[in-house]
Amino acid sequence: MQKAFKLEDIDAAVNKFQPVTPDHEFYVNFENVRGEFQERDVMRILNVDKKNGQYIYNAQSNVNNKTLLFLAGMRGSGKTSELAKYAKSLDSKSCFLVITCNVDEELDMDNIQYMDILIFQLEKLLQRADNIDLRLDDVILESMQKWFQERVKEINRSLTANGSLEIETGIGSEEQGFSVKGILGKLLGITAKLKAELGGSYERAESVRETFRRRFSDFSVKFNAFIEQTNDQLRREQKAQEVLFIVDGLEKTMSSETRRRIVMEESNRLRQIRANTIFTLPIELMKEKQRIRQFAEIINFPFVKLFERDNIPVEVACQLFEEFVYKRIDAALFDKNETVQLAIQYSGGSPRQLLRILERASWLRFDEQSQIIRENVEAAIEKIGNDYVQYLLPDEWSALSKLKTDLEQGNPIGFDEVMQGLLEKEIVFEYNDGTFKRVNPLVEKSKLYAHYVARKP
Repeated sequence: MQKAFKLEDIDAAVNKFQPVTPDHEFYVNFENVRGEFQERDVMRILNVDKKNGQYIYNAQSNVNNKTLLFLAGMRGSGKTSELAKYAKSLDSKSCFLVITCNVDEELDMDNIQYMDILIFQLEKLLQRADNIDLRLDDVILESMQKWFQERVKEINRSLTANGSLEIETGIGSEEQGFSVKGILGKLLGITAKLKAELGGSYERAESVRETFRRRFSDFSVKFNAFIEQTNDQLRREQKAQEVLFIVDGLEKTMSSETRRRIVMEESNRLRQIRANTIFTLPIELMKEKQRIRQFAEIINFPFVKLFERDNIPVEVACQLFEEFVYKRIDAALFDKNETVQLAIQYSGGSPRQLLRILERASWLRFDEQSQIIRENVEAAIEKIGNDYVQYLLPDEWSALSKLKTDLEQGNPIGFDEVMQGLLEKEIVFEYNDGTFKRVNPLVEKSKLYAHYVARKP
């Protein structure tokens, strides 16, 4: 993505589904404008200290203390960019070897289970170990390779019994497109092949998963031993203190049942893996916080708070969003700064929603226009707002009416299944640590909201 200096370039510059990393020209750091959320809270949970501007992890003090953390937040809040920032700042010899696993980019999001993610994590770790020339012990590599080969044989017996073709054994990394030699290459070749099978037919994927599920206790022991050996070698070679996995994209799986199964029904297996890991938490599972806290830590990552409860603007947040816009679109492509401010106001503090407004405003301009004008943004706000509420049900309108009344009277905002659904649909936005909710500003501009809630003719 590049900054737009011409109107026809705006669409690409406001791509709302492509997160930016801290080294990208579009990146804006919204630290300290997300209510009560602070980056230091994440670092405390990871047992990381900051000294002289450098992040430090004390492996000796945390020998038996591995962190499983879920970063929870609404879609479009910027979790992926936040995790990319952690991956950059924590990856060092004094801290972690960060292994980022974007499951939405390399796994089958229509059909994914926790075993798929674990095999993917192992593959990514092996690739990174090769990239940094980590001299892993041949004994443990060979032990892992033999264990995986035995599982492949079991899978093949199952496939043969069903009349299916076997998975190739003895495959190396070269055949999988990696230039890795020796035992590491063979193990990487097996994991890559297994991952490919998990993205194939349902029958073959289930055969792989069922074999690993039956042997999970054994697998977790092997996996944990491999992680520990890797951590030891990282410290010996002064390349990092320990491995940290960042598993992103889970909320992009195709069904809520899949997401729930991975996080909730596989919680026992999640607990058995002893490696520092950060997952993103799908929004519909935020209501399960109490259960999740029995085996993991959770921290909320809310939208940027543009207005206080009394509607006084948070000036620093508004300025950062202005920077967010002008890094992507040249100021000369707007008729005036007030047009940009209008789009920011109706973003509700959601970076993705702001990009959506700007995208739609660009679409709605007239052919002879040389700039985006206020009328384009107003039309975009009305159009998107009407689209949001088109299929809301009566009990949802009732909940919105109650929310409006509670906010006006300063009452605390309660929670129920209807409110959960409104959060998932982005009809209601959540701020701070979940204690402050308000209606999506785009929804407030819709004709149906005016009729059912605001009671305007």
